[in-house]
Amino acid sequence: MICLVGSGNVATWLLQRLRGCPDFPVAQVYSRQMDHARAAAAIVGAEAVDDPAQLDPRCRIFIFALRDDALPQVLSRIPFKMPFAVHTAGSVPQETLAPHAEHYGVLYPLQTFSKNTDMSALKVPLCVECDHAGPHRELLMSLAGALSDTVRLLNGDQRFYAHLASVFACNFSNAMCVVAQDILQQHEMSLDLILPLLEQTVTKLQTLPPREAQTGPACRGDEAVMGRHLQALTDPRWQEIYRLMSDFIQGNTLYNSENQ
Repeated sequence: MICLVGSGNVATWLLQRLRGCPDFPVAQVYSRQMDHARAAAAIVGAEAVDDPAQLDPRCRIFIFALRDDALPQVLSRIPFKMPFAVHTAGSVPQETLAPHAEHYGVLYPLQTFSKNTDMSALKVPLCVECDHAGPHRELLMSLAGALSDTVRLLNGDQRFYAHLASVFACNFSNAMCVVAQDILQQHEMSLDLILPLLEQTVTKLQTLPPREAQTGPACRGDEAVMGRHLQALTDPRWQEIYRLMSDFIQGNTLYNSENQ
């Protein structure tokens, strides 16, 4: 049996994937807000709890899908030592669980989740780490295999840098789409105009290294266009981002002199 601690985006994906999985039934779902716990638990027909002291020590695996800063607080309120506990964070050492569990590990899904969207077709690489080889690592690998077709056994440093790279590739690029949407809306256009461009940008990365796929005025060294762009930007923060990114592109790694 599994006890899932959390009811957010990652927890919801886990529950959707584990629904109907006979090898890994979910017995309990915890959230500090009972209505959230009930909504998440309903996905798999599990018991909903809002107090860590109510967690069932008979559960085989405890999965913590929480914000990084919430994990220590919840762990400190569990009144027993868990047989096997794993967390789903990208940057939290697995040893955080050591005082609270006989065995411990990490099940880090390297993907962006929004529980109010359809996550059924998501491709989710799972990064797995365990305190030592043996039955518990085999159990964790088996659980990972039930959740995803892509499972990677990584050490803590590798997982940390995979998370760092993901912040650049996903979180920062999405933040730039926020700026793009604001610019478009200011001029009576919508984000769907550039969605094909974004799709092609990602598609190219399946066949080209990012350095070779780079295009745009900074890559071409088109100072006239960049000057007009800077003058048109209404937010000084956007101007600073534009300058920094253009300078980066025009550095030794991305600037393509052949396109001048």
